[in-house]
Amino acid sequence: MKTRTLLISTLLASLSLLGAPLQAAEKSTAAKPAVTTEVAEAGKINLNTATLEQLTQLKGIGDKKAQAIIDYRTKQGKFSSVDQLAEVSGIGPATLNANREMLVAK
Repeated sequence: MKTRTLLISTLLASLSLLGAPLQAAEKSTAAKPAVTTEVAEAGKINLNTATLEQLTQLKGIGDKKAQAIIDYRTKQGKFSSVDQLAEVSGIGPATLNANREMLVAK
């Protein structure tokens, strides 16, 4: 009888341990931040966070123009729209239009 009681007690105690990994997984999933805009708009480059390397992936944008975009962003603040890219020295309407679908300003 004592053995049976001990066995049942051990099993009941173990059941609570089995739920712990599940609860931990639920907590870690809930703690993850929401999908960022960059991920939600896959393949698009955010003018406000893009690195020099990312900007040089755009059509007609080399190192100098990419740096000009970063310098503009640093001096003027965040881009409020993709159209504002035309205000950067060396970026004309053709370059803007060639890249418009690949860009966001978030």
